[in-house]
Amino acid sequence: MKTIYFEKDIPRVLATKFAAKRCKGLLYTGLNAVKFATDLPDPPLPADDWVRVKNIACGLCGTDMSFFKATTGTNSAFEPIPASKRTYLGHENVGIVTEVGSAVTEFQVGDRVTIRAYMSGCDTKGIRDRCHYCQEGDYNFCLNYGAPSPYDLPDTGAGFGDSFIYPAKGLAHIYDELTDEQAVMVEPSCVSIHAVLCAPPQKGEKILVMGCGTIGLGVVQAIKVVEPECEVWIMERVQTKQEFAKKLGADHVLSGDPYTATAKATGGSPIYTGMQGNKYFFGGFDRIYDCIGGNWSNHTGLRLLRARGTFVKIGHHMNAITFDESPIWWQELKLIGVDAHGMEHWKGRDLYTFDLAQEWIRDGIYSVEGFVTHHFPLEQYKDAMRLALANPPDVIKIVLDCQ
Repeated sequence: MKTIYFEKDIPRVLATKFAAKRCKGLLYTGLNAVKFATDLPDPPLPADDWVRVKNIACGLCGTDMSFFKATTGTNSAFEPIPASKRTYLGHENVGIVTEVGSAVTEFQVGDRVTIRAYMSGCDTKGIRDRCHYCQEGDYNFCLNYGAPSPYDLPDTGAGFGDSFIYPAKGLAHIYDELTDEQAVMVEPSCVSIHAVLCAPPQKGEKILVMGCGTIGLGVVQAIKVVEPECEVWIMERVQTKQEFAKKLGADHVLSGDPYTATAKATGGSPIYTGMQGNKYFFGGFDRIYDCIGGNWSNHTGLRLLRARGTFVKIGHHMNAITFDESPIWWQELKLIGVDAHGMEHWKGRDLYTFDLAQEWIRDGIYSVEGFVTHHFPLEQYKDAMRLALANPPDVIKIVLDCQ
C-alpha cells in the first residue's frame, strides 16, 4: 500500500513548524512530519463491517496543508485530545470498492465511494455502539473523538494513497451520473452547502462572502440556491476568481477600503478613524460568510456587520487567534461556527449533505465545472503542496491522481 500520512513525532513536528515560518524550503525535505510510504503491506480488514477501496483521485484541501505545515497550536482545543501516531491524509476522494466484509450491506465490490466521516469518531474507528450524534448523522460532533478504536488498527490509509480500508458507515456512495472529476468536488461542495444551511440567507439580505477559493465560490452558489432574492458581495483580490464568482451568482465585488466600501454598499454611517488606523462605523452587512479565517478576517469581518447581524465562521487555521470581540457584545452579533458537513433538513427531507450535494450537482442546480485546475500524480504530492502554498491566481482545486 502507498499512503501519505502525518507522523506525530514531536521533534519532527517542531521542525515542520519552524520550516513553515522561517524556511519553507525545508518543508519539502525529510524533516517534514508528513511522510509518503510506498511499500506498506496491504492490511487485512479488521472487522466484518469494513471495506477496502482502491483510490482513483483525491483533492488537496486546507486541512491537508495544515498538516503539511504542522499549524495546529498547543493552544488549540484539538491539542489535549488523544490521537493516533499517524493521521492519514486525503478525504476529498473518489475510489472503487474492491473488498467488503461479511456484515457490509451498504456497498458491494465495484461501487464508487468517497469518505464521508473523516474526523476521528465512531464511523472512522469502527465503534459499533455509536454515540447519538453519529446515529443522527452529525458525525463531526462525535462524543468518541478521543476514544480508542476497539481494534488494533494497522496502517489503514485514506484518500492520498493507492488504497485504504475503512468502516462502511464512514463512506458514501458516489452517484452514477457524476464523473470522477465531479466526484472529487463532492466533499468541498458539502462544506459550502452545509455552511449556508447552518445560517440560511433571508430574502432581501445584503451578504458578504470573504474569500473566493474553493469553499467561498461554493458558498456563493449555495446562497443563491437557498435564497435567490438576496444581494451578494464578495471580498476577493484575484480578478479571475472575482469573475468566476460572478458567473456563479455573486452580484458585486467589494473593492477598496473594506469599511468605506461596506458603508457605501449598505447605507452605513461615516467611517470613524482612531489611533493607529483603528476604524469603525455603524451599519453593514446582514450576514457574512468568512471563508478566510485568522486574525484579520475575524477582526475585520465582525466590524462589517450591522447590529444583530450574523457572522458564519467557515475558514480556520487550527490554532487560537486574536481579535477584538467588542462588536460581538456591543452589536449583539450572532457567531455561528461550521464544521464541514453532516445531516441536513431541506424541503421537508432529512438527508446527508453528501446526498444533497450530489443531487444538486447531478440536477444542474450547483456547478463544479472549472473548479479543478491542476492534476498531479500521487508521487508528486510535494509539487502539489508547493503550488498550493504559492497559491498563484490560476489555482482553485488541486487533485492528486492515485492510479
